[in-house]
Amino acid sequence: MARRVRTSPRKRPRQDRSKATVDAILGATAQVLVKDGYDKTSTNRVAERAGVSVGSVYQYFPNKEALVGELVDRYSREIFELLLSEIASLADQPPAVVAPRLVATMVRIKQQDPKLARVLREQIPRVGRMQRYEKQLDDIIGAVAAYLGRHRDLLRHDDVEAAAFVAVHTVDATTHAGVVSEPGVDEATLVAHVTDLVLRYLLR
Repeated sequence: MARRVRTSPRKRPRQDRSKATVDAILGATAQVLVKDGYDKTSTNRVAERAGVSVGSVYQYFPNKEALVGELVDRYSREIFELLLSEIASLADQPPAVVAPRLVATMVRIKQQDPKLARVLREQIPRVGRMQRYEKQLDDIIGAVAAYLGRHRDLLRHDDVEAAAFVAVHTVDATTHAGVVSEPGVDEATLVAHVTDLVLRYLLR
């Protein structure tokens, strides 16, 4: 029976100095991952890029799977926490206002580093983060369904949960593809087209 690979950090940094070290390690992980790919990424290469000893890497992360897993967690958490905050702050606004804001947020974050966005999405199942990622998507779907329920009179669909599921997965997939594909689609065009797609699906 194959030994299960640990994909979580050994410990969390508490002091400012140790937090800075972990940030440097994760920043180096992102650079190595984008440049060399997952298979060639190693704790030694990450340590060299971060300017720390490999022992410092192992102090916090048992292996490269844990490094990449933590990077995936940070990246996806940033996106989903921002989206949940925006949905809550826009609860009383009509879909024609909310949709472009949410689409633009997803595109803007992914366009900060399209190559990193692509490689992290590819590694989600590899580092044991699929269930966590799906839970985060479910949280967004639930928030969108609650929002749509407040604007039910504008919708083409009675089942707001199903409508939210389709809309969220559509936005997630199309914004990701539009950003990471080469040559890709420019930000303004991508936001406009995805917004139009979603609003035509949702509204009467």
